[in-house]
Amino acid sequence: MYDQPIVERKDSSPLGTSLLGVATFCLIFASALLCLSLKEFSMPNSTPTESAKKWEKTAKKTWDRSNDLFQGVVTDGDE
Repeated sequence: MYDQPIVERKDSSPLGTSLLGVATFCLIFASALLCLSLKEFSMPNSTPTESAKKWEKTAKKTWDRSNDLFQGVVTDGDE
């Protein structure tokens, strides 16, 4: 058991360490931007759940209006 060769650890590469640090910083910065973006889309004076429900109602109204308009264009084109 003791007659095995000793494996020594090589020194770390400065380039690899620098790139790892830059990648870590970029991930943290991207997470912060995402949080700010989500905060921008939340409704004022409401919890995240209430805000999502309000957005869902608004999106459904917009979807229904767009769908009605599209159906009108499609049926006008068939005539």
